[in-house]
Amino acid sequence: MGRKVFVIGIGPGGFGQLTLDAVAAMNEVDVFLVGDHAEDQPDLVWRRSELLRRHVQRPHRVITVLDPQREHPGDVDAGRLSTYSHILAGLPQDATVGFLAWGDPGLYDSILRVVDALRDTLAVDVTVIPGVSALQVLAAAHQIALNAGASVHITTGARLLSEYRPDLGDVVVMNDPDLACRGLVAEFPDTEVFWGAYLGTPDQVLANGPLRTVTDDLAALRSRLVDHHGWIQDTYLLRPVP
Repeated sequence: MGRKVFVIGIGPGGFGQLTLDAVAAMNEVDVFLVGDHAEDQPDLVWRRSELLRRHVQRPHRVITVLDPQREHPGDVDAGRLSTYSHILAGLPQDATVGFLAWGDPGLYDSILRVVDALRDTLAVDVTVIPGVSALQVLAAAHQIALNAGASVHITTGARLLSEYRPDLGDVVVMNDPDLACRGLVAEFPDTEVFWGAYLGTPDQVLANGPLRTVTDDLAALRSRLVDHHGWIQDTYLLRPVP
């Protein structure tokens, strides 16, 4: 039997998004390992710390690991992996370890890739706790179904322009700081966009409309929000005209 490890989805930021399963798992953890990027904003760090403060009733430690941005997000950085391996090897064998994942760990998150790579050097017994995803919160906020009776395609801003075509059905775009959908306006002006930022939090902001009428306003709104908050987490869904 290997070391007990939980990978716990904590939702995209709202305090009410934590599931009962996540709370139960967090209360089995002795040591939380959390990866922070150098550019992470204090508000995000505070939100994660506040979730622990509100819901973990047992003594625990939090070890922060500086997680450098990778050129290719799917890669598992060797230095990062070595750091996690070294920390885990130095903990008591009976210490239960928890990784906290924004949103759902099975969707657009690298923690599962790290944990899988750790299996090559450490014996680990892994349990994954799914979390509420930004996709779910976006659909609920706009009061729509994700698929509208067709397929759902999930991609990133960097890949949107090369991948997009209407027969994909609903297309959900994540990690798009450049608002790549502006590049679709000329060819697909009536495609509808459902956009949201700070989803599920008191700061939530939504926008909706055809690409031809909302993209310029979205870019300006996004810029204002970044200036005000110092950071932004947003995602959007593109729905072709029937």
